[in-house]
Amino acid sequence: MATHMKQIVITSIVLCLAGASSALAQSAASAAACDSVLRAARVDSVPVTARAYLTRQDSDVLPARVRLLLTEAILSRFETPKPLQLQVFSAAPAQMRSLRRETLVGDSLAIRAPVVYGWYAFPLRRNGTVGQVVPMTPSMVPGFDEGVAAAIKATVADTILVMLGRALDQDSLMLDFRISTEPEDSRLRVPSATVFAAMFPRLRLVDARTVGPVPLAKYPQDEIDGGADGEALLRVVVDGSGAAVIPTIEILHATSRAFGFEAAMALARYHFTPAHIGACSVPQVVLVPFWFSLRP
Repeated sequence: MATHMKQIVITSIVLCLAGASSALAQSAASAAACDSVLRAARVDSVPVTARAYLTRQDSDVLPARVRLLLTEAILSRFETPKPLQLQVFSAAPAQMRSLRRETLVGDSLAIRAPVVYGWYAFPLRRNGTVGQVVPMTPSMVPGFDEGVAAAIKATVADTILVMLGRALDQDSLMLDFRISTEPEDSRLRVPSATVFAAMFPRLRLVDARTVGPVPLAKYPQDEIDGGADGEALLRVVVDGSGAAVIPTIEILHATSRAFGFEAAMALARYHFTPAHIGACSVPQVVLVPFWFSLRP
């Protein structure tokens, strides 16, 4: 069976002002004004490709044929929401110097494009069924996560899934399915499949920034005996109120699981000045580095 690479050209894209400040959200007139501001802030458009990655959750290698056939089965059933309501903007580069946070003075304008990113976990069973689909990192795109979950669940009607299940060496296998318009993710070490191609608008905005005293991450108790320095880099969406959206916290890199966990616990307590265009706040991905040391 030929590999199916689903290619959809999105022609209907809407920039959604989600997570606006409470004062703006309470006023329909203000919301309309912010819609106008978003349109006026548009600089140009850039081509993007949404890619899908299917991996085992235990980091073992999924046989290529299983990965290709199951990915094809899911994508053949997935319908991209139309219009595609974009509301989360891409991240600024991680601000660090040898993984020590730099202090920025004043705001600076940047040109950012929206992003779509979702991570979903589900079990594939030997009897050819799939279990509950859990959004590990919600995309925050209306209808998108529901569409992915529905596509995964619909594969139970595919005879290919029964064949794949029988090929498993265990009763149930936990899988991760990611869809992203961000650059190729080298951490996953598997080929991607194309979900859709589109032109995303780029806007000029002020990036989200930490504000107030930054909570310190505790040096992990489990690492004290070794006493080595540690580091972590986390990804999170900051909403229009300046709060970290807890379900979107993801550890991109960590010296150990313990360092990553303590970094995530600290990040959940962070406060931000949200990304904004004038007085209009917009959600944005933020990359946050952490550095751990017992040295004075």
